[in-house]
Amino acid sequence: MLVCHCHAVNDRTIRQCVNNGARSEHEVREACGAGSSCGSCRPAIDRLIELHHDSQSGINDSGAQG
Repeated sequence: MLVCHCHAVNDRTIRQCVNNGARSEHEVREACGAGSSCGSCRPAIDRLIELHHDSQSGINDSGAQG
């Protein structure tokens, strides 16, 4: 799914940036350019980051219980 229309950045690219260590919309912007022009995609970028952190905390919680 295309997230940043200005720079043609899709959700997979943003997820890869987050997997590689980007922890904020600013860090994603620095890594791939998404969100650096009009800014209309910034809420979607924030949501992708939040979903990543939620999934990681679920994995960490599951590992701690097992």
